[in-house]
Amino acid sequence: MVTGQTFVALLPELVAIGFLIGVLMVGVFFQNSIGLVAGLAALGTLAVFGSAAGLLAAGFEGEYFGGGFVVDNFALYFKLIVAGSAFFAVLAAARWSGNTGDAPEYLTLILAVVLGSILLVSMRDLFGVFLAIELATIPSYAMVAFDRRRRESAEGGMKYLITGVVASSVLLYGIVLIYGVSGSAQLDDVARTFSGGLTPVALLGLVLLLSGFAFKVSAAPFHFWTPDAYQGAPTSAAAFLSVAPKAATFAILLRILLEGMPEAAPTWTAVMAFLAILTMFVGNLAALRQRNVRRMLAYSSVAHSGYILAAFAALQGQGTGRAVEAVLIYSAAYAFMNIGAFLVIDLVGEEAKSFNGLFRTRPALAASMGVFMASLVGIPPFSGFWGKAWIIFSGAQSGSVLVYVVVGALVVNSVISVPYYFGIIRNMFFEKPTLDAAEPPGGGAVKFSVYALALLTALFFLLIVPISALAGGSGLG
Repeated sequence: MVTGQTFVALLPELVAIGFLIGVLMVGVFFQNSIGLVAGLAALGTLAVFGSAAGLLAAGFEGEYFGGGFVVDNFALYFKLIVAGSAFFAVLAAARWSGNTGDAPEYLTLILAVVLGSILLVSMRDLFGVFLAIELATIPSYAMVAFDRRRRESAEGGMKYLITGVVASSVLLYGIVLIYGVSGSAQLDDVARTFSGGLTPVALLGLVLLLSGFAFKVSAAPFHFWTPDAYQGAPTSAAAFLSVAPKAATFAILLRILLEGMPEAAPTWTAVMAFLAILTMFVGNLAALRQRNVRRMLAYSSVAHSGYILAAFAALQGQGTGRAVEAVLIYSAAYAFMNIGAFLVIDLVGEEAKSFNGLFRTRPALAASMGVFMASLVGIPPFSGFWGKAWIIFSGAQSGSVLVYVVVGALVVNSVISVPYYFGIIRNMFFEKPTLDAAEPPGGGAVKFSVYALALLTALFFLLIVPISALAGGSGLG
């Protein structure tokens, strides 16, 4: 039964829908009002953020639509990450999309991805999960292929579309098999099916489900679409898609595994451990060979998916609670540092030589990029350090030799990543400028975003306690 409380629970989603339609309509009736469209889209992301923050502060919780939709601290936290990431993406997108004349359509796609992502983190029904993933993914295909002036954009969009369709098919097939053996798509009912020994059909459904999610989060060996998609996409799209939908996908996977399949943990943690190790090494070793900074960050994104999967491998024994905290902490930490790094590329350029001597010509921008690179490595006290530290803590508490191996691989890969991250720092601080130092016009909003994200990355340690408290009150782990 739909009540007033149901509308309150759906407030972030209703706000997103309202602003999505508003941005599209303003673009139709006021075709040259780029500032109005961009301002409305930015206001929409802030409104989604504010509504989720309000529900979180009020302690609002509940289950709706027969238990298929849930509002809790865990879901609201990830809605904040999605909306916050979208705000910075909109600021960066306004200048580029305004120059192309497609600002209303492009910003509408960002808000559509926001809508799908915030719906996703509240789902407790597997078919609802699939629909929400598609709502977030289908607009992202258009975002990647949006720059019609560049061949790389069309190529990246096509590869993303084809592999995305395959991933969705695999995911849906896994969901159907789980539904077949459980008789229900609700996570509570699925948990009863996965409480004993797994039948061959249930095991196949689990493997296909995890494979489908592995595609969505760029885990190796399902990552091959990522570098082309991120290189071809507009910079704001690459920044946003590398963080927000991925964080939402990790969130719902965590909910599915802990609420729907807790008794099958020995099986899926082993799979996660294998994926984590493979993904970390593939991402970092490929990134070492890149000279294009945007493509390097794409492979870096693959490696960081492996780091988060390491926390999933630690979801066992005494390490479960700490591993949940690690996923929450790393998701926010990665959002700050990765969006910031991509936005610097938007201002400087994507070739490594573009960063030569940047500290001499644009010192504030170089310092911000230095913060992002150090954080991506995991240098204290920046945000990336805390994310990796919590994964290591959870692995140490898990009591599993396999997880110890995963944690060791994480440490080794953090060392492997040093050359390509610090290569950018070396170019900025020790090389002579080789390109024109003139700043592109209209970059004020992007520079504001870069400086704000650098500050958040540097002061992230102030958020550790509240995030840990949210994880403890989420009911997971």
